Amino acid sequence: MKLGFSRPRIENLDRYLADREYDKALAAVAGELRKNPRQFNMLLRQAEILGLAGNRQQAISVYRELAEKYARDGFYAKAIALYKKVLRLAPDLEEVHAELARLIEEDRQSRRPFEERMAAAARTVEPPAEAPERPAEEFKELRASALFASFREQALEQILTSTSLRSYQEGDIIVTEGEIGSSLFLIVSGEVKVFTRGERGEHVPLAELGAGDFFGEVSLLTGKPRTATITAKNAVIAIELSKHDVDRISAEHPEVRSVLEDFYQRRAHETVEAVIRRMRGE
Repeated sequence: MKLGFSRPRIENLDRYLADREYDKALAAVAGELRKNPRQFNMLLRQAEILGLAGNRQQAISVYRELAEKYARDGFYAKAIALYKKVLRLAPDLEEVHAELARLIEEDRQSRRPFEERMAAAARTVEPPAEAPERPAEEFKELRASALFASFREQALEQILTSTSLRSYQEGDIIVTEGEIGSSLFLIVSGEVKVFTRGERGEHVPLAELGAGDFFGEVSLLTGKPRTATITAKNAVIAIELSKHDVDRISAEHPEVRSVLEDFYQRRAHETVEAVIRRMRGE
């Protein structure tokens, strides 16, 4: 009598990891990637599990290969996140920042029209039936990533070196309204909820933000207190850039601050602060 074979399932992933059954964990992730090969979180999990299983070099290779692909496709934020993962496994590989700055500079120098890039992305990425909004999400991510293409290579390398990769779980408070803020965040994956205080001190929901959205840019540029409380709706990966590092880099590259200010002004109607002003009728 043959026993039935139970294929590893993604819903059991945490159990496989807790039991250190890495072969099953990798098989479960591979099954999800067959359904949609561009699931960023699943690609990250795959490389992370390889690292946990002791396949450090293979994990680094997967991270770098993915990072280069995302960089050449214009998704610089994802590429930054992946290179930061490489550095967690191999802190001595400091050249990855220069490598990424070069890739972004090459992409910028190619001077492909933005519309052409979007058309190429649409041809190579087949949105899943259950997520027809995906092209709009990718458009937002590409626009956000364009910030990094605005810096020249030398300044960009310093910016990339100064960024930090942050991870949050559902319910985590990322920033709190009224606290002194000194950094901006770019969401790489996941979603956050935005709240402000009502007249009676209650939390009033304002918006939800996802991949490609920024928040905290006014605090970075001005050092003003946070204008909203932001919590993780689900697992979130974000890139953080601090005011201290921007000020330090701007002393050598004065154009850095002007690039950030110009980028903010061009996107001002989409920011958390704009949402709050509309809500308050300002």
